Amino acid sequence: MSIVRNRSVQVLALAGLVASAAVQAEDFRVQLQLAYDNINIDNSSEDADVTTGTGTFYFKPVPTDGVPVGEAAYIARSSYVDVAATQVSIGDGDADAYSANIGYHFTNNMFFIRAGFVESDDAGDDDTTFTGTLGIVPIPRLFFGTDFTDDDWDPNLTARYAAKLANENWYAASITLADADEDDTTVGLEFDYYFPKFKLGAGYRSGSDLVSARAEFGLPHGFALLGRVYTDDVGDGFGLTLTWRDL
Repeated sequence: MSIVRNRSVQVLALAGLVASAAVQAEDFRVQLQLAYDNINIDNSSEDADVTTGTGTFYFKPVPTDGVPVGEAAYIARSSYVDVAATQVSIGDGDADAYSANIGYHFTNNMFFIRAGFVESDDAGDDDTTFTGTLGIVPIPRLFFGTDFTDDDWDPNLTARYAAKLANENWYAASITLADADEDDTTVGLEFDYYFPKFKLGAGYRSGSDLVSARAEFGLPHGFALLGRVYTDDVGDGFGLTLTWRDL
């Protein structure tokens, strides 16, 4: 655990050291992300290595003037399609997952809908799940949504809001309530604070007692790098996500 903690400190320290490299964000239509996580599992001699690649295409260019680039698509209610591939390796075992989604904000009204699927392959055991989200945006930057699958709908609700503060900085916060077992509601909290050149964020989820912290800074030519650390009842982990955005 001390090794993971030392790595975690290094990940967040890296963000702080080079935050000054951030540059003015340009409008974008394409977003590519490559993420890596290392998870030290309690009571296990093997770490889990998780690698994910994601590509997102927005139907219209996403404007970034006066808003943090990480929230620009959310604030603009940008419709999109995305695809992702994930590989999880634990010792000699591997599992793969592939997903695709289309998210659409209806013009001139508050409604949002997402439809997608996830296909997983774990040691030759294939499974496909169709997923969706129904949401509304009753006022600018405030979102309410619920997720479902083709098998069932467990009671769940996410509320998210982003706003500018008096000091010209931004913040974004969300709360998720879910009752998968219909007797024990879990609560998820997320908060990000956007400085002019970087952001700091944290999260918590009950049930597994997941606690996380993250820092992201901009790089030239449309790149951004995020570092994160987290711990829960299963173990500890750290990760990096490299993002590239362009028209």
